[in-house]
Order: sequence, then structure tokens, then C-alpha cells
Amino acid sequence: MKRILLASSALVASAGFAAAEVTVGGDGRMGVKSVDGSDIEFSSRVRISFSASGETDNGLTFGGSIRADNSGGGAAGTGGSVNIAGAFGTVTFGDTDSAAKKAVGQAGGVGYTGLGDLNEVTTYIGGADDPTARWDYTMGDLSLHASADNPGPEGDQALSGAMSYSIGDVGFGIGVERRGDDQNVVAGVNAALGDASVKIVFATDDDDEEYGASASFVSGSATFTAFASGRGDGDHFGVGAAFDLGGGAAVKGGFVDGDSLSESSFDLGVTLSF
Repeated sequence: MKRILLASSALVASAGFAAAEVTVGGDGRMGVKSVDGSDIEFSSRVRISFSASGETDNGLTFGGSIRADNSGGGAAGTGGSVNIAGAFGTVTFGDTDSAAKKAVGQAGGVGYTGLGDLNEVTTYIGGADDPTARWDYTMGDLSLHASADNPGPEGDQALSGAMSYSIGDVGFGIGVERRGDDQNVVAGVNAALGDASVKIVFATDDDDEEYGASASFVSGSATFTAFASGRGDGDHFGVGAAFDLGGGAAVKGGFVDGDSLSESSFDLGVTLSF
């Protein structure tokens, strides 16, 4: 993402202080879509984002990020996030992923709008009651993660622990989340094989076992992606392609179908990164 420097702290004139920076970027999209067999309609959006970073005189780094449309949530800790990092790892507060989602994530999706995100096989328990707090610590190829949702005045608190490990171009992740009597266990593996990449995610809770698998292949400026998923609402599949136009713009489209749809969905449009 291209970023433009907005400000550089005048503290550089004071001994013992490092400069702080605030930068701005954004993303946009425009095109057409048809969801679950509906009539073709226009779809567009633009989002402006801000990020800030700095460093203390003893080497701690800190930062934060927020989208303009989430500015109110940023003031309440429910939008954007802030972090501080040092030898102890990185601590992040705000609208951030749970430890399990940070370590495992989701299989890849298709389409410039996501087309309902049917590639996503699990709804993570953690990260729902913000501000969420997460700790990440990396030792070589091994990373440890722990998170807790905001305790709040009522209800059970979601807790999560996870780890991820990489061996060359292959990565593994596993995590556990729990809130009250609800528990979610997720695991995933991903690999880069030259111009191809694959990812598999498996999740299980007290009621269901779910899976997602995706594969992508890069050929020149084009990337082709396909996914299959088995979720609580049935089996789904999707195919898509993206063509890089350079300068942060790309043409992207996708097609998905599955048990939760009465008819297929598709989209085609241009994505923009500023």
C-alpha cells in the first residue's frame, strides 16, 4: 500500500526522543455483483486508513491504526488497535483477532467483494467483545499467542491460546478458544510451492466439524484461486481470478455456489490500494 507521510514529530529536536510518524493510506473497489441469483447490481466503496508509529528512548516501539469510518470505535477501543512491542513480545489492544485466529486464520476466498466469505469455515469465539487484548511472542520459527476479550460488566470472558510454526515454506498453526461452556479448536497448514500456494483449515466445536481448503496459482500478472469448504450450513466451492494492473490496481472476479445458496453468486470489478 502506498503511504503518504502526514507528520513527523518535532521531538527529534529533543535529546533522548525518537521521531513519531503518522501515515495515511486506503483501499477502494468498484464493479458489479449478483448474490444468490439476484439481479446484477453495482457495488463500490472507499476506505481511508491511518497508522502511527514511534519509539521510546529505551527501544520500545509502539503504534496504532484506524480506518476513518471506524473513528468513533477507535475512541472506544472497539475500532482500530494500538500496540507496544519489546523484548517481551507485542501487546495489542482494540479491534484485533483472537490468538487462535492470529495463528490459523481462514482458507483463501474469491471475488472482489468476498461473495459472502463462504471460504471461512469457523466463527472464532474470541475477538468479539472489544477491546480485545492479545500477546504475541516470536522465537525464530515459533510464535506463541494468547488473548482475552474485554471482561465487560456481564457475561463470560473469551480466552484463547495458540501457537504457529514454520519450516521453510510450510507453516502450521493450532489454537483453542473458550467462553463459558463453548469451546473451539482450530488447526491449519499452509505451503508455498513455487508459483502455487495451498492452505487447509480444520475446526471443531461441541456440535460441528468444519474444514476449508484453498489453492492459488500465479502466472505472470494473473492469480487464479479456488476453494472448497464444509461448514455448518453445508458444502461450498468457489473459483476466482485477479489480474494485477500495477500501481495498486487489479481486476478481480469470482464465482461461488453451495448448499446455503439457492442460486450461485458472482462478482467482477476493480480493486484499488492507495
